[in-house]
Amino acid sequence: MSIRGLRCTADRSTIAQLLLVLLILGNVALFGWLAVLRHETFGSSAMDLGYTDQMVWNTLHGRLLEFTTYQNAPIDLPLKQFRRTDTLLAYHVELLLVPISLLYLVWSSPLCLLLLQVVVVSLGAYAVFQLARQQLDSLFAGLVFALLYLLAPAVEGALLCDFHAVSLTASLLLFALYFAFGQRYVAYFVVLVLAMLAKEDVPVLTFGLGAYLLLVRRERKVGLITMAMSVAWFVLCMWVILPAFNGLSQSPFLHRLAVFGPTLKESLLAAVREPALILRWLARPEIVAYLGGLLASAGYLSLFHPQLLAVAAPLVAVNVFSTWSWTYSGGDHYSASIMPFVFGSAVLGLGSLASWLGRRLELPRSRVVAVLCVGVLAIGLWQHRRFGVSPVARTFDPPQITAHHRLGKELHQRIPPQAAVSAQTNLYPHISQREKAYLFPAVNDAEYIWLDVTSSAYPLTPRELYLSAQRLLREQEFGVVLAADGYLLLERGRATSHTGQLPDTFYSFARSDERSVPSPAGARFGQVLELVGYDSSILNVVNQQQLPATVTTYWRALEPLRQDYRFALFFTRTDGAIVYHYDEDTAASAWYPTSVWEVGEVVRLETPILDVGRLNDVLIAVMQPGKDAWIAEDRLEIVADGPDQQTLDHSTLLKLFSFE
Repeated sequence: MSIRGLRCTADRSTIAQLLLVLLILGNVALFGWLAVLRHETFGSSAMDLGYTDQMVWNTLHGRLLEFTTYQNAPIDLPLKQFRRTDTLLAYHVELLLVPISLLYLVWSSPLCLLLLQVVVVSLGAYAVFQLARQQLDSLFAGLVFALLYLLAPAVEGALLCDFHAVSLTASLLLFALYFAFGQRYVAYFVVLVLAMLAKEDVPVLTFGLGAYLLLVRRERKVGLITMAMSVAWFVLCMWVILPAFNGLSQSPFLHRLAVFGPTLKESLLAAVREPALILRWLARPEIVAYLGGLLASAGYLSLFHPQLLAVAAPLVAVNVFSTWSWTYSGGDHYSASIMPFVFGSAVLGLGSLASWLGRRLELPRSRVVAVLCVGVLAIGLWQHRRFGVSPVARTFDPPQITAHHRLGKELHQRIPPQAAVSAQTNLYPHISQREKAYLFPAVNDAEYIWLDVTSSAYPLTPRELYLSAQRLLREQEFGVVLAADGYLLLERGRATSHTGQLPDTFYSFARSDERSVPSPAGARFGQVLELVGYDSSILNVVNQQQLPATVTTYWRALEPLRQDYRFALFFTRTDGAIVYHYDEDTAASAWYPTSVWEVGEVVRLETPILDVGRLNDVLIAVMQPGKDAWIAEDRLEIVADGPDQQTLDHSTLLKLFSFE
């Protein structure tokens, strides 16, 4: 090659690497901002950012991986059977959090964890760039795969769902592939160990990687060592560490795999007796969408190198055969450690396909690689447009900081930093850096209780949250420090009288100015209630099934209401069939029922977060006190096709709007 050719190649390489750096920095900036904004608007939760933050903070203070989040909390785990509930090692083996805790010497904040996750996962783009460049001899291919990795919904979903150590394996396992294929074995084993320390199930993947290196790549020594390390660590985690701390004979999470029976054993027996159950489960639309979505992120090219893709099969099976639908939603952290094998196999698959096509079409392999890269880029962008969460995605809608959030920050400052606190799930990550922090309704020895009735009541319903708070106030064990805009800050032993009515400032969350109603309606139900307007909001998360969304309706009492009316929302498929309805309390209807509404005021009813964002029409009905307004779903009849000016019976179903 001439000097000019070498210089040209060097220039192209420099430009490509500069573009790669810009892609990574842009992703860090965008998702760092989104992750911080989500936290600042109280979108993070006790599970998992809150308890992880407390564990990391405790570890730095000499209490290795301890946390108090689950103490007497009513969650879906058999906590009464646990030997210890106050340590992560009773649930998961994530020892990677120990070295991570050293970062709190520099910045002790849950934001540190969120930004660390964004940076580490984003760096996976460098690994996949180098892997594609190495295997395909193409800078363009490297940039395409780096971009697609950053745009993959499963990768983005991991960045916007609190912090999980296992999410870091999206990058770590890609580096393991890159180092292994480049025969840089010292670096390979370093990142391999870091990945296995992220979670106890990662050794299943690294064992498969070792088998691949042994059988496919013919790297006998490296493959056998990888497999031996994986087996040893997996056995140590599952049969030594976890039982030593939880005292159980098996993982407490295995019950989620009982998809064909009430227990895992009965589920497995049912599958053996009737294998068609497995096929029917895999044929479910949501499962097909999940599996197809994983492959679409890398243009389906993984199918052309199934040997490496098969490494992820055990974890894919765990995600798919689960009663916990979030595992096959395509979002959250559940697919993070699968993506390295999707992209690694896609790179190799493109190489195999390009070589075959080049021979058949008598074209240079480099030209075929370039054309295939354009195709895979189009598919990946299409997948991202449908299910991603960046500004080019269809449902991009970042949260906005409001006066309500600013008030929450002020209340946080009023809680002494050493006090024991019980808080709601979305408030918990803001008070978790203390020795005693509990998930409400668990109170234990808390000195303060901090609630925001307008936010997620998990693990309670809005009605249960109302009753729990009222009981505490009625028994006068806790007094009100401040009650405003849906926030309640209670202190143990504070001398206050409680007659069942909180200060009027508390109920401001339920009242609205008619001028601020986004979509006016003006429909009347009988002569007593007017639907003033409505609104909806879809959360900026990855979910290939139904997007989490809220629906808000605005109402006005036309005369004094002596009884408490109830409201029901119905959601339809595109064929008009009603597939979901919500007729439980909202925060406003629980704390500010219709019997106390003032005539003429506009009351705002916002549902809890519901998985309805990809359904079609949204309908509403009013339930008369003591009567069923809708009788049964199969007898519903839509008598109005829009919120035009009209008067309707209480039993009428009114179409509000369509999500799509």
